[in-house]
Amino acid sequence: MEKFLINGSYSKGVKGTIRCSGAKNAVLPLMASSILFKNTITLRNVPLEANDIKTMIVLLKSLGSKVEILKKKKILKITNKKKHQLLVKYKYISTMRAGVLAMGALLGKYNKCSTALSGGCSLGPRPIGYHLAGFKKLNCKYSLKNGYINIEAKNGIKGAEYYFPTVSVTGTSNLILASVLAKGITILKNISIEPEVLDLIKFLKNGGAKIYLTGKRAIKIYGVRELNGHSHEVIGDRIEAFSYLCTAAITKGKIKVDKINPKYLRTELKVLKNIGCDIIVNKSSIELSRKKKLKPTRIKTSPFPGFATDCMPMLMAVLTRSNGISRIEETIFTNRYMSAPELVRMGAKINIKGSKAVIIGSDFLNGADCISSDLRSTFAIILGAMSANGNSCISRIYHGLRGYSNLYYNLKKIGVKIKKTS
Repeated sequence: MEKFLINGSYSKGVKGTIRCSGAKNAVLPLMASSILFKNTITLRNVPLEANDIKTMIVLLKSLGSKVEILKKKKILKITNKKKHQLLVKYKYISTMRAGVLAMGALLGKYNKCSTALSGGCSLGPRPIGYHLAGFKKLNCKYSLKNGYINIEAKNGIKGAEYYFPTVSVTGTSNLILASVLAKGITILKNISIEPEVLDLIKFLKNGGAKIYLTGKRAIKIYGVRELNGHSHEVIGDRIEAFSYLCTAAITKGKIKVDKINPKYLRTELKVLKNIGCDIIVNKSSIELSRKKKLKPTRIKTSPFPGFATDCMPMLMAVLTRSNGISRIEETIFTNRYMSAPELVRMGAKINIKGSKAVIIGSDFLNGADCISSDLRSTFAIILGAMSANGNSCISRIYHGLRGYSNLYYNLKKIGVKIKKTS
């Protein structure tokens, strides 16, 4: 099992330029949606090194899709020439929550499927009850047996109106995928408007889907007979961009992240400015430098355009070096503070009570042996190790490799003293 060894006892902060990868959280729904298309789709700017992408490729192949990988060009071509298998096996979905999106796509195309309950990071309960309630509105019936959801619309998917009780990114994408080929009109309300969801909508519309925004969090979908393959460039990964910006924030460094739309991080950049970072925003890049002591802050995570829950662990790590007391309230996932005990092992002062965290800034952190337990906690622990005195060993880094492309290479590139070992 691979580990990272990081020496954080150096005076100079990180420095350099990172080219942002395509957004993992955008690519996975796009790949799932390929099931709906009549012929070949081409996805450009795909983070092929991310393990979740590799898992989704294997999943699609198991269902019958032909997947061509152009690694150097970061391109995926997916072709459907025969009927798909309708069973999404557990072994392809156990480590990746986005695999559940195959359910919506298979339902949309074939009106039935059996799908294993999905895995992913251990962030607390992540039920798909909203998905199933939405599918029920679309004329589906389902049952759960042996860990698989068997779902079918005997008379076809029929358009209906559904209101999400709580904003759900994956739920929104799944209901959209099930509806684009449905009979009639589907209206979805209180949807997610994350950039990745809007990228999926754009992709489907360019293939012939009729999807229209009718309000801030509402869409109307007119069912069409078929979708036609085309080429699409995946948006930049806003969570990856924020993660690397935090490397400069925590080490008094200077970094530039290219190939990212700053509008996707409007709230997060405002927070970084408020705590003492200097930020220059261009059309498709963000530069951050930090020279002065960090100030504390108070944030509350919420769906886009609020502060992203995926960015919170990295900010928490940065705030361990601030001058004062910061407070965080996590409103999306119950187990989002998994990096806190590891940062405390380095000497950070973090108190967790329910959904709230209090961070008392400290002048020093010390290297320690740590274990990562989910995708974003991996990067948060890396940030702590970078700014700590001495050596840190981070185990279970495979969690981080699920979602960050070329993580080891990029960290070395900006000056982090890091080694990979088994």
